[in-house]
Amino acid sequence: MIAALGIGAGFVPAATGATGPPPAVAAVPGDVIIPAEQNQNPNAGRLVGAGATGYLWGRAGDGYNWTSYTDGSTRAVAVPAGLRVAEVAGTDVVTFTGGPDPVQRDMSTGQEWTLPVPTGQRYAASYGATVVTVETADGTVVGVHRLTRENGQVVDRPVTGLPAAATGLTVWGHGNKDGVFVEAMVNSRPVVLRLDASGLHATALRDGRVTGGGPRVVQRFGNSDTYRVWDLSDLSEPAHEVTLSGVSPANVLAVVGNDVLFTRPSATGGSPDPSVADHTVLAVPVTGGPERVVLDRAASIAVSEPDGTTLLGRAPEKRGAAYSVYTVRPGADGTLTTGRVADVPAVATGTEAMSMAQGRLHTIDVPPFALARLRRTDIAVSGVPKAAAREDRGLFAPYAGCDWCEILQSTGDGRLAYQGINGKGLSVLDETAALPARKINDQSTYQQPSDIMQASGRYTAARIPGPSPENYRPRLQVIDLDTGKAVYTGPAQDQYHPAFTIDGATLWVEGAAAGAVQALDVRTGKVLRTVDVGDCDITDLRANGADLYWECGTAASGVYGTVTKKSVRLPAHRSAMLGDGYVGWEKDGVLSITDVRGTTGTRTVGSPVDAAAGRGWTLDRFGGPLAYADKDGNVHVVPSGVKTSALSVLDSDAAASVDVRSASWSARWWLSKPAASWQLTLRNAATGATARTLTGGEARGLVTAGWNGKDASGRPAANGAYTWTLTAKPADGQGAALTTSGTVKLSGGAAVARDFVGDDGFGDLLAFTPAGVADWRAGTGTGTGRVETKVSGSGWTGANTVTAAVPFEDVSGDRCNDVLVRVKSGELRTYNPACGAALKPTTAYTKTGTGWNMFNSLTSPGDMTGDGRADLLGRTPEGDLYLYRGKGDGFFEPRVKIGWGWQKYLLAGMGDLDGDGRGDLLARDGSGVVWRYPATGEGTFGTRVQVGYGWTMYDSMAGAGDLNGDGRADLLARDTSGALWSYRGDGKGGLAARVKVGGGWQTYALLS
Repeated sequence: MIAALGIGAGFVPAATGATGPPPAVAAVPGDVIIPAEQNQNPNAGRLVGAGATGYLWGRAGDGYNWTSYTDGSTRAVAVPAGLRVAEVAGTDVVTFTGGPDPVQRDMSTGQEWTLPVPTGQRYAASYGATVVTVETADGTVVGVHRLTRENGQVVDRPVTGLPAAATGLTVWGHGNKDGVFVEAMVNSRPVVLRLDASGLHATALRDGRVTGGGPRVVQRFGNSDTYRVWDLSDLSEPAHEVTLSGVSPANVLAVVGNDVLFTRPSATGGSPDPSVADHTVLAVPVTGGPERVVLDRAASIAVSEPDGTTLLGRAPEKRGAAYSVYTVRPGADGTLTTGRVADVPAVATGTEAMSMAQGRLHTIDVPPFALARLRRTDIAVSGVPKAAAREDRGLFAPYAGCDWCEILQSTGDGRLAYQGINGKGLSVLDETAALPARKINDQSTYQQPSDIMQASGRYTAARIPGPSPENYRPRLQVIDLDTGKAVYTGPAQDQYHPAFTIDGATLWVEGAAAGAVQALDVRTGKVLRTVDVGDCDITDLRANGADLYWECGTAASGVYGTVTKKSVRLPAHRSAMLGDGYVGWEKDGVLSITDVRGTTGTRTVGSPVDAAAGRGWTLDRFGGPLAYADKDGNVHVVPSGVKTSALSVLDSDAAASVDVRSASWSARWWLSKPAASWQLTLRNAATGATARTLTGGEARGLVTAGWNGKDASGRPAANGAYTWTLTAKPADGQGAALTTSGTVKLSGGAAVARDFVGDDGFGDLLAFTPAGVADWRAGTGTGTGRVETKVSGSGWTGANTVTAAVPFEDVSGDRCNDVLVRVKSGELRTYNPACGAALKPTTAYTKTGTGWNMFNSLTSPGDMTGDGRADLLGRTPEGDLYLYRGKGDGFFEPRVKIGWGWQKYLLAGMGDLDGDGRGDLLARDGSGVVWRYPATGEGTFGTRVQVGYGWTMYDSMAGAGDLNGDGRADLLARDTSGALWSYRGDGKGGLAARVKVGGGWQTYALLS
């Protein structure tokens, strides 16, 4: 059993009956309130009808509104129960239909009444305050009726003028306050009639749509571009004909004065939706003439007042301005005039889902009657809390986006992961991308509350169905978001829903025993440890660093400290989430925070619009605050008030080796909370010298660094091992700075002195056999200085017999060291073997010169002149010593004599022995005393220093570079018995005690 700590402070009930916007609510110091975004009403362009004192707009299912002509005020129009559709024409009486009996309401007085439709009749249409019904018998129209309310009574008046042979009757819309057009089928032919208070009247109109609600109407003639204008006072013949090229009847609005009003899309690709203000309103005189623009950015839905004045919606000129309704009416001189009637009130966007990590708040915002949009708001992670501007990240397509929005998961590194509809398929939205997201797979997952997919860093964890109907038992699966591949798939589970959670690269899974939880490394599946959080059946788990939130149904819940081995019990609640040192939880509409570290207790923070975590509220488990949306769409960001944990690394991805010829070294570290700044220092593991320092500013969840293998001046760094150290300062100022380190092996950089094999930074020995085989004997980097691996090249016989060889620097620029070889003719060549390749006579080379047989010893101490290029020494049999200053391309400046009397010395060019950056020479004299000759940097040597004696047993010495990985030049010497000895340089000009590294080396004729 575990120790349990109770939370003494209770929660405070939420206030009831509160009104007004959330900003009026008292906020804890540091709270941030993000006001609900105001949007244009999507129904602003859907005008229904024009009344006497106002107009009706909106649509069935979305709601209707009445706007006054006088003051532009707007009020919602409640639709009676059971009805859906509203109509109005010419008067202030709105008729609601969609049920068996229409209901009418006078918008000027508020009075409402029902007009019962008599048995045998059915509703057909309305105009003004009149309802039109049709009476049928055996499928044939036998009568038309007008229903009106007079003196509190419903009056049913039969309509005269119905053709005797009428077999069907269709009423076209609501017309105007005086009547409507109807179409009757007479002898199988359509006949257009006008219905008004005096009955049905024959007209000369053809079948088809009649447009307009004023004293004139317009109708298309057949399928041509010809439109006929009719005066309602005489429908026996058209008053005018006008040509509207390419205009469909749906785009003809009305006849206003002496002009026909119609629309065209504002631009190619404009919205075909007539309610969208993406059209241009044009006019043509009824007598014919050129088109002229009346309004731009208008909807293509218009309604008319009895005098012909036409109303239609118009979009604002700039974002954020009001959508308005305009009138078009004839002016005193007959020209058309326009004027704004009223602005359409904006509506607030609602929040349907939210997720937050590392100060990045993502919300799924849904304007009324519109598709959901993904928005991001960054919250300051240091200094005074504040919210940046919202960033639009795209639209969720219908039936293809985030159906179950509570599974929208912030990974903590800037990405979002979510499942498709019914858990089908995993998608990830990268930090700088917009929807649609990158599809990872089509794998189905379960969607019960305890099975919601979880994400942390580069991994997501979810429960997937068994592989076949026969093996239905589910399995836990962890997906790498970078590759889309599964890195871990657990065994089939006997328990249908064992709880699980993921934190960085650690997967926590409920064990077989009650209350037992196992931590697994997702990359290996290895169990890291097992903890006991209680003695009940765990139904939910959440992990955050050293804390585990556990829940056993509604019976109990708490947070278990895996370090303290204590559990803090929580009050009863409906939903909860684990933050850094606190739990956010909801009960009875109230959201609370409980400090699980036992310092501040429990406090309430507000009332979310939705109690479900991930929908109405969320928290930032990466050292951040809690956020919730209130009923008015405002989002509150509330600091926890709990001290955060120290900045730490949750996961890392840093390659152990890199060949910078093909790619840079890249590394990533996932952080437990935001960092204010970071620094990455790379040092040569052998010398300790800093090769490169990289820095960065604020990092929210992820530090990414890349090193191209070059130092600060742009030169390739030397091959070999490097240590890296990452330091980062916490953005919130709480806790010590983060320090983490590791190593990386660099190859493809600058070749280290005498490193020819492996690009490993260790020196190698070149040895030739009498049979003409050249062996590279590779340094191992061990403390003994052994040289083992052989890379051999044969053919060094005949004219290619080698009489001297000098391992040299990279003169070809391919980042591989080169070799000076003198053949028996005295010709000196600069060979350019590839890195790790054997040295052969066929290896590419450059002829350096001839006559080099004048020297009986050739060696290179490295850079003696201070110009950064290796130099060459040659000694004659007479004992004269010459310096050849290197040009860096395999050729040399004219020789300079720098000494004499050297005929009895055994020479070994060493490189830098004393740490001053200049190449030194070791020389054993005839009596066996060994001397170090330090270079002055001017092509000469300073005062020699004795470093050994009794070396008469050696017949060969070779400076082999750094053999043991300590960054210092070492020496190899072979005695007359064939034993090879290693002398480790101490970096100060001296040599350590010798170590035997092998025997049988007399098989080689030449060592260098």
